[in-house]
Formats: sequence, structure tokens, C-alpha cells
Amino acid sequence: MTENVSSSISSVQPRPIAAAARGRWLRRLMLAVIFLSGLMAGVGVTLLAVRQGVLYGIHHPEEMPERVAARLRRPLNLSDQQADRVEAIIQQRQTHLQEIRRRFQPEVEAELEQVYAEIRELLDDQQRERWEQIYTHLRQTWIPLLPKPAELPGRSD
Repeated sequence: MTENVSSSISSVQPRPIAAAARGRWLRRLMLAVIFLSGLMAGVGVTLLAVRQGVLYGIHHPEEMPERVAARLRRPLNLSDQQADRVEAIIQQRQTHLQEIRRRFQPEVEAELEQVYAEIRELLDDQQRERWEQIYTHLRQTWIPLLPKPAELPGRSD
């Protein structure tokens, strides 16, 4: 009888240890899931914020010199005079960059129209309608029209 008792005791002892080990692994797994969920949420919010900042800069080029100068002020420890000069330099160079873009814009537009037309030809009527919506949205979002030369910052024509 003592053999039966001792054998049943020895078979019972590993169970609490196994349950405790399972509990630790479950806690670790849950912590990892929570951590990874938070990480993914943070990455997602960061990407959305960066995208919005880029789009804002694309659609409001007139504000970029001031925003860039403000962003450089602290890390470079710029004085007010230096910050004003940095803003003026960026404004002048931005005007030149837009003039370069304006010269090449017809080529870019022609290529984009070719892409639009070639894809449009492959589609049925329903797909074609949806493609036109998608294409229009992408163009308005990522490649807005350039401001007219008189609208460029720092320009006095």
C-alpha cells in the first residue's frame, strides 16, 4: 500500500511544476503580444503622421521655408538673424527648384498621360470608371499643379 501511495505522490509532483511553467510561458506570450501590438500601433501612427507631413508640404510649398527654418533653429542653435537668413536661402532655392520642375513638367505630364491611357485601354467600362477615380485622386494627392510664377514665395514679378 505504501508503494501505491508513493507512486501516486511521485506522479502528482510534476503536475504543479508543469502548470507553473505553462503559466509563465502564457504570461510571457501575452506580454509579447501586448508589446508587439503597441509597437505596431506606434509604427502605424508614425507612418500616418509622416505621410500627412509630406502631403502638407507638397500642397503648401509657400510655407516650407518657414517650417524648415523653424525645424533647424533648435538643433543648430540658430540665432534669430541666422534663422531669417536660412529661411531666405530656402525660399530662394525653392523658387529655383520650382522653375526647374516647371521646365520638365510637360515631359512628366506626357508620361503620366501615357500610363493613364495604356492602363485605361486594358479595362472594361466599370474598371475604367474606377481607374479614372483612382488616377485623379493620386494625381491630386501626390502631384499637384505647380503654383504660377507670380505665386512663388520670394518672387516679385
